[in-house]
Amino acid sequence: MRHAAQIAPEQKLLSIIDAMPHRVPARCPHFGQCGGCQVQDITYKDQLIAKQAMLIDVLHASGISSVPAIETHSAEPWEYRNRIRLRIDNDSIGYSRRGSNDFLSIDECPIASPLLIRMALRMRDLVREEKLCWPEGAVAMELFTDSEERGVQISMHCDAPVAEVSRNAPAQLRLLCDTVRNEFPQLVGSGLSAAAPDKAQSKRVQATQRIEIARWGESQLAYRVADSIYRITRNAFFQVNRFLTSEMVKVVVDHRSGNFVLDLFAGAGLFSVPLAKRFDQGIAVEIGEPAVSDLTSLMAEYPRHRVAHATVQDFLSRAFVTPDLVVMDPPRAGASLSALRSLLRLKPHEIVYVSCDAGTFARDAKTLSEGGYTFAAFHLLDLFPQTFHTETIAIFRRETA
Repeated sequence: MRHAAQIAPEQKLLSIIDAMPHRVPARCPHFGQCGGCQVQDITYKDQLIAKQAMLIDVLHASGISSVPAIETHSAEPWEYRNRIRLRIDNDSIGYSRRGSNDFLSIDECPIASPLLIRMALRMRDLVREEKLCWPEGAVAMELFTDSEERGVQISMHCDAPVAEVSRNAPAQLRLLCDTVRNEFPQLVGSGLSAAAPDKAQSKRVQATQRIEIARWGESQLAYRVADSIYRITRNAFFQVNRFLTSEMVKVVVDHRSGNFVLDLFAGAGLFSVPLAKRFDQGIAVEIGEPAVSDLTSLMAEYPRHRVAHATVQDFLSRAFVTPDLVVMDPPRAGASLSALRSLLRLKPHEIVYVSCDAGTFARDAKTLSEGGYTFAAFHLLDLFPQTFHTETIAIFRRETA
């Protein structure tokens, strides 16, 4: 029998004929119905073993025959998520049912930060008790906290275009936040966003385009990682595992220094800041807002390091300096072939590739290997326990004649 983590996401378990010896009762009563977790019924030790096996299988299938020994980094496998996104359906909150877009009402979420799920459930209860209401038209909310649960940001989302949002919604948001803040002083800010589609873009891109139409409190959240403090603007991307982010930075940055560094897909600067402390000069490349604004603010402290507001592909096509180190943390789609070809042209001495998708990483790793780089080290960081998702950090070094 294959490990659960090796089962492709599109496959569905119909029945269990004979339980594996390492199968355990799922901790969450919604497991099996909820689309969030897939392997809660497997011991955590065996989840890690299955993920290692899956990574090796995917890399071998892509044509990479020599894979370095995988070094695994893990932490507490429950209550780790610093960000949760919940759907709103009348006086219920929940996620999507597994394999569908159907709504599933929930009463708990054991992988979420305890503070976040307590706040979300209390808001639901206040609505049920008719002491307040959701902002009119709100269909989802996202809650984000720091690693120590000292502060929380809440983002409420309306599907309606900006012009169609009820005039009552901003006042309802403020009343909601004032009430919640009385019970949860950790709440530092909130916003209400609506759709702002650009018809020149594809429907998929349009679905992600939003504008904040109402605000309450602060727009940022202070987040400490190791010896650095990041101020993350509401809705900006940040790593979701509150227990392993510092370890992630350590794997990427520690023992590396030099003259010039490139940080590609830099986001809000998780790696850019510690790299700036170790390299004489560098460039952090990011296209998305509000992350690039947070990044620019952070990097102002390091005058020999600058931010390039551009796509990685466009930036690399114009670059000409050979970096000592390139750090890249692309989205699930990985890096484009043209971007990788431009990167290979620069001949950096070392490349650290951070990936959240095994398939696209395998594809890009093959391109780097064929371009003259040795796959020197491989790390699995289990940022997503109880799920089949993986996060890896791979080290590539340029082969010398």
